[in-house]
Amino acid sequence: MNDIIRSQKSTEFEELPMKKKLILILMSVMCMFSTGVVFAENTASSIRITEDKTIEYDKEELLATLYEADIESVREALDMRLVTCRELTEYYLERIEAYNPTFNCFITLCDNVLEEADKRDTAIADGTAKGSLFGVPIVVKDNIEYEGYYTTNGREFKESEISTTNAVIVQYMLNEGAVIIGKTNMSKDAESARRSCSDEVGETLNAYNTKLAAGGSSGGSAVATTLNFAVASLGTDTNSSLRFPAALSSCVSLRPTYGLVDRTGCIPLNRRRDVAGAITRTVKDQAIMLDILVGGGTYTENLDANVLEGMRIGLIKELTYRVAGESNRTSAIIDDEIEAVFANAIEELKACGVEIVEVSIHDIFKKSRSCSEDREGWSEAKNSLYAEFEKLLADNNLVAVVFPTYLSTPQYTGKAEDGDLLVYDQPWTVNCSVLASPLGLPEISVPIGQHSLGAGIGMEFASLKNSEQLLLNIAYSYTEKYDHRVTSELAPNLYEKSFSGDLNAFITTYKEALAEAERLKEEELKEKETTTSETETTPEEITTPQESVTPEESLPIESATNPDELTSVATSPEQETDEVISDNVSKDK
Repeated sequence: MNDIIRSQKSTEFEELPMKKKLILILMSVMCMFSTGVVFAENTASSIRITEDKTIEYDKEELLATLYEADIESVREALDMRLVTCRELTEYYLERIEAYNPTFNCFITLCDNVLEEADKRDTAIADGTAKGSLFGVPIVVKDNIEYEGYYTTNGREFKESEISTTNAVIVQYMLNEGAVIIGKTNMSKDAESARRSCSDEVGETLNAYNTKLAAGGSSGGSAVATTLNFAVASLGTDTNSSLRFPAALSSCVSLRPTYGLVDRTGCIPLNRRRDVAGAITRTVKDQAIMLDILVGGGTYTENLDANVLEGMRIGLIKELTYRVAGESNRTSAIIDDEIEAVFANAIEELKACGVEIVEVSIHDIFKKSRSCSEDREGWSEAKNSLYAEFEKLLADNNLVAVVFPTYLSTPQYTGKAEDGDLLVYDQPWTVNCSVLASPLGLPEISVPIGQHSLGAGIGMEFASLKNSEQLLLNIAYSYTEKYDHRVTSELAPNLYEKSFSGDLNAFITTYKEALAEAERLKEEELKEKETTTSETETTPEEITTPQESVTPEESLPIESATNPDELTSVATSPEQETDEVISDNVSKDK
């Protein structure tokens, strides 16, 4: 019935004179834009097209979408001027002020951060902004030098010095336009992988349960990233210091091939193992950060989310199951929940088309310990184990290996009644230091679930030296299909989220509104041109005396059947509308 009614009305409208059509159209347009047009109502968006065809939106609605925002969407929002760099930086500072007293992620907050943000805004306005991190706030572990600020390495300020230069990787970040919010907490001298407790500010707590440890030694960076205190962070890794705290924080971290990233300006712990890297909330952000860390890479450009089909990946049994003779890999030590979560992740990989092949490296723990640089023959031990790893991949036609990031129950922190630290009285079984650290391999950790105690659970992919692109593609393909990242209920979004999507969806909706506004402008312009053409009076008509117009000459004018009806052409719009309604009623009858 509605289709029939619309058809009848359309036919009646087409039969009207052009002048009456234009009047009705203009009246409709005026009514429509008297209050503006809300765009994309089905997404509960505040984005609206105003009467003058500009776009308006609720700034707090936009700020709500910054929660969990990735690097690319933040950069686009800045370029489109949906948010300024100052507003963006203030957003993260507001979260830090609200939640950092609970979690203790920072040793130093940079007092120049808003000044630096203003500089980025000026460059964006001038059109001189360049860089994949331009205007993007990040944080830096406090064993990495940032000019003008203390680099404590987890010690007290009085034992530390203010850096007079930037670490190479910090300079790379600044060259890309990053805004550094602060220096993050860490374990003293980066020596503890179980927790991040500095002499200056104490311990960083787990993002999901403040009774748990955050891991170390890059725990401050990991917790700051997962709590949305910044978009991404920098850290260092000697044995497990990037990947273990990242896993506990439901984040992504890649330990790059030894020597790939310049460590100049990073305080060393073990020069033969130390690497610098990033902690991010997504694999794509990890690729972007690695592009910058290496001084200009193409990892992001070559990301591929469709590589898993047909891949053969080896599951290292000794790093996954119980091992006889290893006291920290007994049935009593390996956590049942972690075991089950990892088993589920393996099934997910199979569902992506991966062929999982269980493999073994005989005496892997003994061989790994032989690579310790304080042991005689460590160099030969490293070469031997790396050759065995290469052969394992080749003989089984494998591209990579996979295993859990850690196997023991997440550790409680604090002190026991006797004053001893609890983390050192609990089992601790972590796989990060078995292969990648002694052999200099690349290894990436991705989230695969959450423990009932709250901490995140991670899974590692490792492969041959300089295979970062392969590992990023594997991790990207997996996480694009199975996103197990978990946000912390202890530090929720500070802004009410009325918009149903993320920042990227907000940007898409805004772009659609811009396109619609442009279309309406063009349509309005055409209507004005048509109105001008239809109502334009010629010079001959102006000079023609009224007396010379006879009834016969007036007949072509609609509805003028005698001389008295000539006055109808000068009626008001209201009268015209009444005539249309009257005519339509007559036709309906």
